[in-house]
Amino acid sequence: MLETKNWRHILSAILKIVFVFFVFFIMYVPIGIIVYQSFNSTANSLHPLSWGGFTWQNYKAIFTDRTLYATILDSLLVSLWTTFVATIAGVFTAIGIHALGRKARKAMDFLNEIPMMNSDIVTGISVMIVFSLLKPIFPKIFGFTTMFVAHVFFTIPYVLLMVLPKLDQMDESLYEAARDLGCPPFKALLKIVIPALASSILMGALIAFTLSVDDFVISFYTQGNGFSNFSNYVYSSYTKKNFSSGAYAYNSLLTFVTLSIVLMISLRMARKKKKEEKR
Repeated sequence: MLETKNWRHILSAILKIVFVFFVFFIMYVPIGIIVYQSFNSTANSLHPLSWGGFTWQNYKAIFTDRTLYATILDSLLVSLWTTFVATIAGVFTAIGIHALGRKARKAMDFLNEIPMMNSDIVTGISVMIVFSLLKPIFPKIFGFTTMFVAHVFFTIPYVLLMVLPKLDQMDESLYEAARDLGCPPFKALLKIVIPALASSILMGALIAFTLSVDDFVISFYTQGNGFSNFSNYVYSSYTKKNFSSGAYAYNSLLTFVTLSIVLMISLRMARKKKKEEKR
């Protein structure tokens, strides 16, 4: 009986390890292939995984391939502006929702969840239809404007999702104490509330940037007038068989930068938590 229990325990442990390994394999092998291709001199060959030798030319292609370079700049332009606007709008909207009553807040929470639960293709087509109605008035509206507005629209809910829980954990007596000492409301907001929300604001901004920079479906329906993002470039160039190997290098750089930022934020939060525990 005891031996049977031991075998069950060992089998359960093995299955857990296999499952965890399988999940990490599915998650990180595609990233590993992209990094592998970014250093592969034959990345554009008919056999993409065949190793043709180590090279830095793929990273050089980011700047030498004019189409790729212009697309990357357009993509980063939209993503950075989206992150900036969505973060500011999301933070102040979260503060406003936090100040509402219980019933009103539940209603706002439900409305905030709808864009996140909605299908990307539905969001993309609906936004495209709205801007199509404005096209007779603004003939060149499709491009940066439409893509930027659409990205802000679908990233704000994610910023709210990150900031609202932190607001619930914050000690509101600090803000009230600042007001009692004569600090104006907006100044107290900047001096007390915003610093307390710094970690959640950074995470919300990072999520907004990540969602914007790799979005395909919504961007596909809101691009135009020669303006496109990197995801649509990959799709169009790969189908037309003029895909640049610099795209692998750009993806690798973007992955490393994003992971570095996440690691820095995680370490900062861990240090802050240790200091609070010591206090």
